[in-house]
Amino acid sequence: MKLLSKLILLTLPVLAACGGGGQTCTTDLGSLTKSCVANPSNALPEGFWYGSANSAQSFAAQTIVLETGQYFSIYTQNGSFSWMIEGIMTSINGQFTDPATVGFDSAGEIRAGTMSGSFTTKSALSATTSLFLSPDTAATAFNGNYNATYDTAIAISDVARTWNSATGVAPTSTLTIAADGTASGTQGGCSYTGSFKPRSTGKHLLDGTLNFTGASCALNNEAMSVEATVVNGLLTVVGVTPQRNQAFYMSAQ
Repeated sequence: MKLLSKLILLTLPVLAACGGGGQTCTTDLGSLTKSCVANPSNALPEGFWYGSANSAQSFAAQTIVLETGQYFSIYTQNGSFSWMIEGIMTSINGQFTDPATVGFDSAGEIRAGTMSGSFTTKSALSATTSLFLSPDTAATAFNGNYNATYDTAIAISDVARTWNSATGVAPTSTLTIAADGTASGTQGGCSYTGSFKPRSTGKHLLDGTLNFTGASCALNNEAMSVEATVVNGLLTVVGVTPQRNQAFYMSAQ
């Protein structure tokens, strides 16, 4: 009987707490009743999201969220760049926030603000940034539907050619990517050279670096890390300097 009592004492702590399957469970040692609660999810809305912004200016919204939490939400009007926000978000149970988003507009103005929203994994996203672009006078809401292209790999061979912005689309840009990933191009008064390679995650993204030159270029003699992707035949390249004092965006076909 003494041996049985010792075995029970050794077994009960094992029953006192258990988990698995995204749950944390506890057991009442008196009644041996187990109860479980779901663990908090810190999953991010990683991927490509295409939608619109609730704005007087009828913006299209393209949002790229990396696995690191860094995001770029780009607002265009008739294909031309108007402005974008960039930052690093955190997420819990489908709700995400960024207390330090930065906005960049086509005139070169930079402003700081906040961003928050919610998402359903690989389905839909909605968010609001405290920033807005005149003539709007209130916080900008934007949304997006998930684009599954994000879950496919992209190779340099998929983009190795010359890309040009569409007629009437600003900023006017060109970019030539060679078979080895090296690149060169122009945008306005800027020339740039650099290189691209597939992102190590195997997603539909290329990591790149561009080096800018040009006396009238805000990024003269500076380098910037950028991300690039192609969705429905449209190349997007976007980046922000580490100091978050300059941004780059181009779309080309």
